[in-house]
Amino acid sequence: MADFIKAERKQAKLRIAITGPSGAGKTFSSLLIASGIGKRIAVADSENRSASICADRTEGPLAGLVFDILELEPPYTVDKFNSAIDKAIAKGYDILILDSISHEWMGEGGLLSKKEALDQRGGNSYTNWAGITKEHEGFKSRLLNADIHLICTMRSKQDYVLEMNEKGKQAPKKVGLAPEQRPGMEYEFTTVFDLAMDHNAIASKDRTSLFDGQVFKPSKETGKKIMAWLMGGKPVPAPSQKPAQPATPAPESAPEPEAQAEAMVSQAQLDGISAGIKKIKALGILDKTIWDAIRNRVQQVHRRDFAEPSELTGTEGKTVIDYLSAWETKLKAPKKADKPAAKGARA
Repeated sequence: MADFIKAERKQAKLRIAITGPSGAGKTFSSLLIASGIGKRIAVADSENRSASICADRTEGPLAGLVFDILELEPPYTVDKFNSAIDKAIAKGYDILILDSISHEWMGEGGLLSKKEALDQRGGNSYTNWAGITKEHEGFKSRLLNADIHLICTMRSKQDYVLEMNEKGKQAPKKVGLAPEQRPGMEYEFTTVFDLAMDHNAIASKDRTSLFDGQVFKPSKETGKKIMAWLMGGKPVPAPSQKPAQPATPAPESAPEPEAQAEAMVSQAQLDGISAGIKKIKALGILDKTIWDAIRNRVQQVHRRDFAEPSELTGTEGKTVIDYLSAWETKLKAPKKADKPAAKGARA
């Protein structure tokens, strides 16, 4: 068991959150701060290409700023956000902006949407939270442990609490703006900037103590200031590399590691699923009914839920294709004609 050691501030990767209502300038401010933190900037955009509007500026604070963009389309699953982080790290970007992580929680296909779908299918609404919470905690862990500087934007809306009024009855009271994310998400960040509609920011949380009590417009200098604070910490040593050991050939009878893992659904299977769904729809079945039936089938056979077909394994993909084929056959089967009445029977 490790022992206590002297605490030292180390150069961990930055985790910055920017919250604000629509139009407050979250994307604009994120890019400005990012330009002071690193040179290679990436944006994962789920805000209907809002980051692209900030590209190719010839005037103003963003003039000459170059950045790359990855457009995220619904459904906004946890896997899509995690994949964006992985791609940014693999391509060697200095900083990644996730604009915005509100969609992971309450966007189309996000975790709240998934929870509603589980509730509609029956079961215990309370216990349905278990899987949702597990996914969300996994997403938070990915944010905290990613080997890249991160700026995450979150939409915010008016928040209310219930208080007793003078008549002794509970009534809603406005208490300011709250991020559109699972409560407590803001606690995961190094610094949280709250933007107002005049584009001014305050730090509602700041482990750096650089912005306490200040009201300011975020800029490139904001990023430089944070980066200078970070570099004042002790460098984190690179993970020690063990000397490479000569590979020991596996016995011929031993399967390859890839063969032991469950293969993901193939493109041919995805095409087959899409074709099967079209055939069922052509026979008058609603899209929602089809998808509910598919998810129920996968749950019954494989005891697992999924948000989109690309999350299926090859075995699950075959289950879906076979199910759709059997469903189509049943729908197309001619109905049995009524048996003719027996001779002499009453009409």
